[in-house]
Parts: sequence; C-alpha cells; structure tokens
Amino acid sequence: MKNFAEDIHIGELIAVSNVFQLNTFQMLKLLENGSVEVFETKEEFFEKYGEKETYDELLDWCELNNGKVFTKKNGV
Repeated sequence: MKNFAEDIHIGELIAVSNVFQLNTFQMLKLLENGSVEVFETKEEFFEKYGEKETYDELLDWCELNNGKVFTKKNGV
C-alpha cells in the first residue's frame, strides 16, 4: 500500500471524501487501487486529460483551494 500521508493531508482526504460522497475508508481504497488520482496542480491535470468542458473518462473531479485536483474515474 502506498503511503498517501506524504501526498495528501487528512483535511484534504476528508474534504474530497465529502465531495465524492464517500467515507474516508472508501476514499483510501479508491486511492490505493488507482480509481482516484491526485494532481498537485491544475496544469498537471490538464496535461493528462486536456482542458475541456466535460470529461467522459471521469465520473467526477474537484479542485481544492490549494490547487490540488482529485479525480474519480468512471466505473467506480
């Protein structure tokens, strides 16, 4: 299991869990299996997915006020 404590603050985990309507355990499991991705900046996110109105490959995504972007892939 990857150590997410180096990349994600507990407050970020709780906030994004609420946005995605998951509990923190579910969120950690999705991070662990790669169904949720974390980007340090919106530019990193755009580099991978492009800048579009909608993202068909993603179920949901959110940008935190610190610039990090969390994505939840379809099929989750």
